Amino acid sequence: MLPPLDLATIFATNSAIAAVTALVLSVLRRNQPAINGIGSWATGQAAYAVGFLLLYLSMADAFQRSALLGFFFSFAGALFTSLGFHRFLGLAPWATRVAASVFLAVLVLLPLLSLTERTGLIIATTIAILGSTAAMNAWLLFRNGRGALRPAAMTLAALHGLWALFALGRLIFIAAHGFERPAAIATLPPAMLMATVMLTCHALGLIWLVVGRLQEDLVIQAATDPLTGALNRRALLARLDQERARAARDGIGFALATFDLDHFKQLNDTHGHVVGDATLVGVVETVRRLLRPNDAVARLGGEEFCVLLPGVVGDDALALAERLREQVSSLVINSAAGPVQVAASFGVAWYGTHGQDWSSLLKAADGALYCAKRLGRNQVVAAA
Repeated sequence: MLPPLDLATIFATNSAIAAVTALVLSVLRRNQPAINGIGSWATGQAAYAVGFLLLYLSMADAFQRSALLGFFFSFAGALFTSLGFHRFLGLAPWATRVAASVFLAVLVLLPLLSLTERTGLIIATTIAILGSTAAMNAWLLFRNGRGALRPAAMTLAALHGLWALFALGRLIFIAAHGFERPAAIATLPPAMLMATVMLTCHALGLIWLVVGRLQEDLVIQAATDPLTGALNRRALLARLDQERARAARDGIGFALATFDLDHFKQLNDTHGHVVGDATLVGVVETVRRLLRPNDAVARLGGEEFCVLLPGVVGDDALALAERLREQVSSLVINSAAGPVQVAASFGVAWYGTHGQDWSSLLKAADGALYCAKRLGRNQVVAAA
């Protein structure tokens, strides 16, 4: 026969696990300040550690005066964990305000419940709050975990969903016994034992999420130009291969438009490289606003850029390039010497007519670009 579970030992173990997790997350937060949410997770784990410690201390107190405060810190840990998920996943700020409002409501609710001296009702209320928070976390992770984050997000969603179901089972059991103290206390040992497993798995899941975000950042860094955020040449070639495969499979062509900022060297010499860099960034942002979701803009080098336009060829591609030219020409960059404007010359080539690989398409588009410059700049020319 198995010996009875020692609640004091479980409380102490859970407090230690949460404290170690808070320390690890604090170190991660210090080393990765750009990743939102880690600080909230660290605070949540620290709150869990304090809460379990208070519950441990209450075992030696005949009046268990620290138990209510321990439940409160446990709820605070769940709240900060949830806020961490909101921040990490980049969700709307209104959700944070709602969670903070719930926190304040419970801040008032738990002391009021303590006046009833109904321990069963206090424990049941805490279980309901923690279970609801876990269910919300599971839903957030399931809905918003994408890309490299998905494996870790789905694992954590399953953990939070399991904890919510377990909380529901505890509530049903306590309610069936009239919210009496003995029934509520009877659910504590298995709940705390499960909490030990959940805290350990949850800590690993949070670190897994951070690793997934770092992996995403590395992929972005490897595929984009560090100044403008446009794709680099390698990423553009990968997109071009995808479009070539789609054209061969579905017969849907695509266009390649290269453009070069007119008199950019003169702009740099006159206003300095800071204004020149701001101009490059502004041009890419302007172009990106006009592009469709499946289009792509890449920086080939210096002030030369390339736009990949899937699904358009001929006059449609020329019309889209003309709209891009007009918007670039209307761009105004502020400088110490006053507003600065730029213009761009465009050359457009499309798959099939002007080439079927990167080198032939780029050669054709560049030839049209140089023709646009010879004809007076700030215009769009199709490849011959």
